Amino acid sequence: MKWVLWAIGLLVFAMWASWSVAGSNLKPLDDIERARAPGQFVELPGARIHYRLSGPEGAPVIVMVHGYSTPGFIFDQNAAALREAGFRVLQFDHLGRGWSDRPNSDYDTDFYDWELLALLDALSITEPAGFVGLSMGGPIVAEFAVRHPERVARVFLFVPAGFDVAGLEGVQAMLIRTPVIGDWIWRMVAMKTITGDPQYDESGLAPENRLQGDVREQMKYKGYGRALLATARNFPLTGRDDTFRALAETGIPVSAVFGDKDPTVRVSSVEKFREALPEADLHVLEDADHGLNYKRHQDVNPVLTGWFEQEDRWFGGAPEVSGDPAAAATEDGEADIDALLPEATLQEPPSNYPREPSVRPCRTSRINISRCQ
Repeated sequence: MKWVLWAIGLLVFAMWASWSVAGSNLKPLDDIERARAPGQFVELPGARIHYRLSGPEGAPVIVMVHGYSTPGFIFDQNAAALREAGFRVLQFDHLGRGWSDRPNSDYDTDFYDWELLALLDALSITEPAGFVGLSMGGPIVAEFAVRHPERVARVFLFVPAGFDVAGLEGVQAMLIRTPVIGDWIWRMVAMKTITGDPQYDESGLAPENRLQGDVREQMKYKGYGRALLATARNFPLTGRDDTFRALAETGIPVSAVFGDKDPTVRVSSVEKFREALPEADLHVLEDADHGLNYKRHQDVNPVLTGWFEQEDRWFGGAPEVSGDPAAAATEDGEADIDALLPEATLQEPPSNYPREPSVRPCRTSRINISRCQ
């Protein structure tokens, strides 16, 4: 019996030692390091967030909400197109990512709702804005629109999570959600997998179709891995059917683009998205993967800008059709956005994931405090 206790003790010590060594090279994200950041910082209650606000003063604002692991520069090509179309664009790094603070928090649905609401208030963006959500940013934007519909004019989603997402099943995924052992697996195995994600191999892409920043820079600082792990444990990326159905009930116009070769957000998500939001403007881009917003920005940017140009409260009527020959007009004068993207054959969706309602009666929140009961 004694040798069993010794074996367990040695195992625990070995795990602790390897876990500590693996994180020993991480640096604190202090003011000296932040001086290299390309944007500005704003103080939220308890945390600083990195952002860039660009485009014409007084123009309609488009808020761009990135996904799980890559910070706000993932939208650079899309933001440039929106600015050229006359919009003012807000890009920011989620807390725990990029140059923003990395608070020790749950990173759950309420956290991301609080973050977005606090950021808009801090920047005095109170009029209804357009919102763009990428991957995990999809359910974040959907939740925000359901809880604060008065702040949202239109929604555009790139490869939105919430339905069928790869990598969230199996024994390893279950272990990662387990305290202690999950923390060790995350630092020793999962973080290396994220660092080596094939999506970040851009050797075959033209420079203009690559990420316009170094995604690995944020990984050098303490708190990034912890934020991703807390998000993986507390922010559901599947089973968000009720969230998107609630978004449909708000009447806010929604458009989405999926890729039929996306290894992360499976193409089977398309039909589930269509069921939840039958009135949404929906596109599937052929031969496109999870990075289609920047790798295929020449294809998707006309759809993105055209979607927000249709907002009557900003422009007082139907906009002129873009000079792009692909953006042809229909007989009734409406822009034929479907002509911009080819049709794709959808795969049969797999069995539904268990659904978990996420819309709860709460409006505000703070870091490290449970807001919704």
